[in-house]
Amino acid sequence: MNVLELDDVRLDLPSKHGDRTLLRGVSLSLAPGEALGLVGESGSGKSMTLRTVLRTEPAGARVTGRVLLDGRDVRTLGAADLRRVRADAIAMISQNPRAALNPVLRVSRFLVEGLCDARGESREAATRRARDLLAQVGIADVDRCMASYPHQLSGGMLQRVVIAAAVASAPRLLLADEPTTALDVTTQSEVMAILDGQRREHGMAMLFVTHDLELASAVCDRIAVLYAGEIVEIATPAQLHAAPRHPYTRLLLDSRPNIAARVPALPVIPGRPIAAYEVEGGCAFAARCPWAAPRCEREEPALVHDAGRTTRCLRAGELADELAGAPADDAAGVSGAPAEAGRDGETEARA
Repeated sequence: MNVLELDDVRLDLPSKHGDRTLLRGVSLSLAPGEALGLVGESGSGKSMTLRTVLRTEPAGARVTGRVLLDGRDVRTLGAADLRRVRADAIAMISQNPRAALNPVLRVSRFLVEGLCDARGESREAATRRARDLLAQVGIADVDRCMASYPHQLSGGMLQRVVIAAAVASAPRLLLADEPTTALDVTTQSEVMAILDGQRREHGMAMLFVTHDLELASAVCDRIAVLYAGEIVEIATPAQLHAAPRHPYTRLLLDSRPNIAARVPALPVIPGRPIAAYEVEGGCAFAARCPWAAPRCEREEPALVHDAGRTTRCLRAGELADELAGAPADDAAGVSGAPAEAGRDGETEARA
């Protein structure tokens, strides 16, 4: 049985301008011990997907679809059952560790009280376990860390404390929302190694949100690409890098900085990202896609599962070789003249 299954999850948020859709039918699954990365531009729905799992979406939001944790729908749990799930089965690591800690409590009290509440341990046993956890996440001076307030610790140290708190209850599912955003590259590597080690040691499933495709590829078994509140592709890192099947994935890969490449300017995806509530029909990415055909603006693509991969693109089959080939700026004019659709529906690049 999968640890987590999202089945056609949609989230609408009321506003003075009418309902604003933030998620448009997100479906995915996560096996025990598996790490699944969620990538995409800001506003694509990555963090909001995590919040529907934890049921911390904005007040007044309407969520439809199912969120199954070990077969139980989290969206239908009562208050008491939800508290137990949050204490025992799901842990969350946010991108800002200072937001997770009480600034007037020492680290020792934060960890020990959490263990006493979640696991019913005595203070002595909880203190011993807290010290062991801090040592496991790479903190050398445990005594100093335990006695410190949050403002006395660096961002990397705080993130280690938050990871220790997250794995303390041996959760079935770990939600990591850009946990290394505020860290330098060296500390980022150390923190991700700790997270990956804890995941493998405890058999946790992890849903990992990041903007960094390289980081997601290094730590995740599969990667889900989101755009405008829906999943457009799911594949393994090797599949995604060697042969992306969605134009948006291809363009994301081309937009990565590469110190080995000598280019006059970093390739960028044309146009601007749109929010889920701005999609009026057809393919959400059509207006920015160099390979779009006329039908892409009219027909809404379905999520197709094929040979262990998932893709949402009307032209995925016919574009397979092209998307897997040269960077998009060479193949379809991303950095040069825009592409336009011919009468036969095929994409042509202007000379």
